Amino acid sequence: MSGREERSTSHPQPPTAPRIGVALSSGGARGFAHVGVLKALHEAGLQVATVAGSSMGSIMAAGYAVRGDIAELERWVLDFRAREHMRRLVPVMDTERITTFLDRVLDGARFADCAVPLAIVATDLERREPTTLTDGPVALAIAASMAMPFLHRPVSWQGRRLAEAALSCPLPTAQARAPGIDLVIGSMVSQGRPRFATTVAGLSGTVGRALTGWQRQYVDFFRARDLPVPGGDLLPDPAPPTVVLAPELGRIGAVDFHKVRDAIAAGERAVAARLDEIKATLGLG
Repeated sequence: MSGREERSTSHPQPPTAPRIGVALSSGGARGFAHVGVLKALHEAGLQVATVAGSSMGSIMAAGYAVRGDIAELERWVLDFRAREHMRRLVPVMDTERITTFLDRVLDGARFADCAVPLAIVATDLERREPTTLTDGPVALAIAASMAMPFLHRPVSWQGRRLAEAALSCPLPTAQARAPGIDLVIGSMVSQGRPRFATTVAGLSGTVGRALTGWQRQYVDFFRARDLPVPGGDLLPDPAPPTVVLAPELGRIGAVDFHKVRDAIAAGERAVAARLDEIKATLGLG
């Protein structure tokens, strides 16, 4: 023994940065606001540790998650030309065109390739419930999440028939929760989706008998008595806490794809308006 006190060489560890899960809703072109939400969170120095998306939100979630680069996501969103991927007679995306486009811009990514953990939600037509996709090709999962009733063929996924996420889960806050997440932030831009589901259900009842082939799967879904309740996932969960943002999008509609800059700005403002609340919830003061 030298008689000298031994000094510890260990150093106190810096506090771990809060981890945020982000849930991005359905909503068509209004979903461009999600880019502004992600951008503002990034600029505030908040770490997005996992992201989940429904329908249009699945495109924005995947665009961010594959590389974790918000600047790149914003660039290709601003360059996006919706008319190149639309059907001629109906203002909806053509499944084959948009899937090919997404597979190209995402470099054929699979969920396992993502820099940020990603979850995409779709509706299981037979089980009549939301299903969470976390493996396989990302572009195909997006196609499933955006398959609109009667307009798009349901997507076959591991023996299931999947379609539009908003039929069962317009805002996937539960899917954005994961071990170690301190706060879930939802971006809700969906406009009248429960009413849309009710309208389509009524339509299926009146013209359903005339529909055949894959469209019959939608008829059977809407005729069921135990339909899922869109928005049920908004119920609070004890841990982690959830903050739901509602960007003020005014007259920006679901097919106003030319208003992308206005939508992004609305998403940024939504974060700014509640940033103090978000930081206080995270204990950042």
